[in-house]
Amino acid sequence: MTQKVINITGITKNIEGRAALVTENIGTYIIQGVDKWQDEWLNKKVKIIGDLTNSKKLSLGIIRHPIVQLPQ
Repeated sequence: MTQKVINITGITKNIEGRAALVTENIGTYIIQGVDKWQDEWLNKKVKIIGDLTNSKKLSLGIIRHPIVQLPQ
């Protein structure tokens, strides 16, 4: 279930076989639908807009239907 639409900027990481976005002050989010970041996207600063849900199993936020952009 979607909690809210999120618009967030952070650094791309692959964590435990999943694509993730690590933010400076807010936390870490799993990016649904992206198995892992390709090398050209890994460790880059990106902006992601999507639907935020929580995973009790992972204790992390999950961003569904992500739109990934390079910040200007």
